[in-house]
Amino acid sequence: MRDSKIGRNAPCPCGSGKKYKNCCLALEGVVDRNAKPFEKYSELIATLKVKLDQHYNSQIRKMRKTLQERFMRLCTTPHLPQEQESILSDWLWFDMTDTEGITFGMEYIRINGEFMDEPLHECLQALNSSYLSLYEVIGMEGDFLRVKDYITTQEALIMLKEPLDLEFTESRPLLLGRLVTLPLGAVFSGMVLMLKNDDGQGEFIRKHMGYLQSLRPDQEIMAMLKDHGEILYGLFEHASHKALMRLNDIRVLRFEENTPSLILQLDDSEAFNLVHECGDMRWYDLRDSTGNARIALHSQYLVAYADLLDDILRLERCLDEIIPSGSWKVVNSLFLVQPPAPEFENIWYDVIKDQETERWLHTVHRELDDKTPEDILQEEKGRDRILAMLDSFAAKTAGNEYSEDLINYMRQRVEQL
Repeated sequence: MRDSKIGRNAPCPCGSGKKYKNCCLALEGVVDRNAKPFEKYSELIATLKVKLDQHYNSQIRKMRKTLQERFMRLCTTPHLPQEQESILSDWLWFDMTDTEGITFGMEYIRINGEFMDEPLHECLQALNSSYLSLYEVIGMEGDFLRVKDYITTQEALIMLKEPLDLEFTESRPLLLGRLVTLPLGAVFSGMVLMLKNDDGQGEFIRKHMGYLQSLRPDQEIMAMLKDHGEILYGLFEHASHKALMRLNDIRVLRFEENTPSLILQLDDSEAFNLVHECGDMRWYDLRDSTGNARIALHSQYLVAYADLLDDILRLERCLDEIIPSGSWKVVNSLFLVQPPAPEFENIWYDVIKDQETERWLHTVHRELDDKTPEDILQEEKGRDRILAMLDSFAAKTAGNEYSEDLINYMRQRVEQL
């Protein structure tokens, strides 16, 4: 898109500080215009990534560790396999935005676009629009692979270097990749991961992405994929290990007053089981839950929490029968990176106290002869022993407001058992 030739020894217009011959000149005519579309686009993408890496290397190097931790935050392991580095790099260049909503790829084309050859400019625009998604393999059509986006349901033909030798059964494989749509066809950018879909792996990912969409109801689905590639990557990694994801979903329904009829409904419900009352909160377990799922009734609100998605969805159904059309507010979720809003901090804290107390009651302690507090409470004078243990904790944490409050809550629970 240049109107005039730049001298080889002139400063490179990209602003790198290098001479043109040692910088962007290498991008001129890099692709054989007579090459096959797949080879042409693969070379363009590779060339652009080299340039982006050179241009932003010092900036990314300073923040890479922090950003990699953010990208991997939902994974079962914090270590990114070396062969998957390109997935992280694409996310860094084309998805991660600054405070003004600008990615490195967008910034690069804004500054250097007028100096780029048309094919490179066109390719970078396509990369900037791309996003990580999950694709179901449908079949081969010549040198093209037909896929269906498992999240958006859109179909696409993907150019391949050569036909793949795949056997298509009822459980078609799933691909995690970044599809780049260009004038002559679509290609994958960087690494593509494959996953068997023989034991509900695809449905696990799709249901969790549906849950994410419920947290972002005003966001278009493709914008959601663009903004939350790290969540999809974490779900794919969990699915490949057949590991459950603990979401720690906490939500609240406010009302003007807690009517006696609501208490009677919960007490009589076949879905819930009253477990304890502590302070001004009445706590119920979700019967037959897969993980940790509980609700608490206060005079001004109802709070629900659950770890696993199936329990979250079941809680929604059960509570909708008791309080139809209730306006629930999600206070906390693993998929949300922001802390609870100030008006919900006390409610969130009440839930955390209950969760921590339940965890403590059911955890083996060395000072209890490798038994749990709940085990000790069944023994003669067991309550006195546990209360003495809590007194010891209180003495060690004196002056820590959070610890004192939590220990007092634990003491109330023990005295009720």
